[in-house]
Amino acid sequence: METPALPRRLALTAGCNQLINWGISFYMPGTFAQAISADRGWSSPQIYLGLTLAMLVMAAVSPFVARLLARFGGQKVVMSGTLLIAISCAGMAYTQTFFGWYCAWLVTGVGMRLSLYDALFAALVNLYGQQARRTISRVTLAGGLASAVFWPLGDSLLHIMGWQDALRVYALFGLLSAVLIRTLPRQRLTVTTKVTAPPLNNERRNGWLYAAFIALITFVSNGTSTHLPEFIESFGLPVAIGMLWGIGQTGARALEVLAGARLTPFALTLFTALAMPLCFLLGISSALFVWCAAGFVLGYGAINGLVTIVKATLPLELFSAESYARRTGMLLIPGQLMAAASPFAYAWFNKTLGIAGAMWVSTGLTLVIAGLAIAIVRRPGRQTVSHCIKQSTLTNGYKTPPPANISDT
Repeated sequence: METPALPRRLALTAGCNQLINWGISFYMPGTFAQAISADRGWSSPQIYLGLTLAMLVMAAVSPFVARLLARFGGQKVVMSGTLLIAISCAGMAYTQTFFGWYCAWLVTGVGMRLSLYDALFAALVNLYGQQARRTISRVTLAGGLASAVFWPLGDSLLHIMGWQDALRVYALFGLLSAVLIRTLPRQRLTVTTKVTAPPLNNERRNGWLYAAFIALITFVSNGTSTHLPEFIESFGLPVAIGMLWGIGQTGARALEVLAGARLTPFALTLFTALAMPLCFLLGISSALFVWCAAGFVLGYGAINGLVTIVKATLPLELFSAESYARRTGMLLIPGQLMAAASPFAYAWFNKTLGIAGAMWVSTGLTLVIAGLAIAIVRRPGRQTVSHCIKQSTLTNGYKTPPPANISDT
């Protein structure tokens, strides 16, 4: 059975779906926390604890996503997750207690894991295999605009209505997002072409390296972005400098889309990882040259934009497309746990070591990340799954018999 052709509208509709889903879930507290605190009398940590709980739920649900995709298909899974986020937004608008607030965030966590990048990308790979890479890059380009769109949108809503009504508007956006994802085909690809998988030892080694790489890079990226305003303010710069983060993120993703197949996942991984310590050294230099702070915000925003693409496309080189959802579902769990822990960890770093000390800790971690990237790219027996698929396509021209199948481990 041949891989189906990608619908032309899919990148646009799936990108808008991700833009909305991120905007009404992950980025929502950044806009509404102050208004909620003023109305309910809750502290900022109490409000943001809901988002932390959601991230923990994402890690707990992660092992089951591959089974859900296999049983119900990508459209139903992503649409269900989107609807759960919409329902939780409506629930938050009506809740009067911490218990109700946190219960709504638990529902949000399930919805986020079923409808954000990781699940959508797994569904695209299930359907379209290696050719899903270009669509993945385009989807991240649209999704990267979520903060740029929904932070000002949420602020505008708060000027004309209360935060409860604004959350109900967000719920309506969630319904629109669920309609948009209907362009994703219902069925999943039934793979009949047999491909040669890498040896068992390589698979395990790749899995450990990938899990450690993503966990550390998520810890640093999430912690840095959460406390970015503190970094900017520590150098006496206007908070508006933070806009450079979004510019760098979107610009880097746009360049990756333009580069296309010329920039392989391995090359992108290596470039991103090696650029991280250099960028943090630039940030540390802000104590001597204030303009370095702006350069750091722009540069690390670009790196953060590329990290999302690396996380999605690197497994296509390390594992078979058929095992993409199952393997990423398990291997991303450490990263999701680190994402939940990073805001608190970086708050402790900043308080105990100061901004400069936290930057040095990050620099040390990025050196480890760079080492892991080199180990992944230069691993032994570097005959990737994508290479095997290409070879299978060439040899299946009925001139030579197809390679023997080695089942997934």
